[in-house]
Parts: sequence; structure tokens; C-alpha cells
Amino acid sequence: MRIMVLSEKQQGFTMTEVLISLVVSVTSLLALGKAQLSSLQHATNSFQYTVATIQAQNAIERIWPRICDIQRQPARFEDVNFRASLSQDMPSGYTLVLPNTYQDTMPITVTWQDGRIEDNNSVSLNASFPHLCQV
Repeated sequence: MRIMVLSEKQQGFTMTEVLISLVVSVTSLLALGKAQLSSLQHATNSFQYTVATIQAQNAIERIWPRICDIQRQPARFEDVNFRASLSQDMPSGYTLVLPNTYQDTMPITVTWQDGRIEDNNSVSLNASFPHLCQV
């Protein structure tokens, strides 16, 4: 039977080397976790932006069927029931912001609350309605 004697250099890793590799590994995993959380945050914000854009477009589309009435009598745009119908089926947390009076070109804005993002959480579309009906 032959016994091999390992020299001092061949005896494995030192405790310092193991600790250094452990610190490097933990730091890398924490950085990856932070990157993943940031990615999820941006994906959620992108989703909310898309929903707000669709809701603003829906409000514009709901104005079109009554555009002749509104252009003939702009006060109809200020009717509470009509304004409520524009935000019908809006998901909770989203708010439709309309100008006080009708204009042929006006901003339609949808806002939402997201405590993680400090920026202004809103989407604004510029609606333009040509005169299609005789006044």
C-alpha cells in the first residue's frame, strides 16, 4: 500500500480564499436580485402606461358617436352623465381627466397612482375632432 503525502501547496483552499469567494458570490447574487426587481418594476410601469393609453383612446372613441351634438351644443360635453360615460369600465386606480369645456382639439389625460414611481404617472392624448356635421 502506498501512502501519498500532499505537500503544503496541495492541501486545498485556505479559509481566506473561501471567504473571499463567498463574498463575491453573495454580492453577485444580490446584484442579480436587484436587477430582477428593477426589471419587474419597469414592466409593471409599462403595463400601467399601456392600460392608461388604451383608456384614453377609449374615452376619445366614446366621444365620436355624439360629436355632432357636442359641436352644435358644446354644453353637452359638460353634462355629468356624459362625462361619467366616458370613464365607464375604467379600472380602479385610474382617473380620466377632461378639459372643462369642449374644444375641437383637446387633451384627454388618464392618471394612476403608483407609489414606487415618483414621476408623474399620466398619459395624455391630444384628441382632434373635425367638423363633420352642419352647425
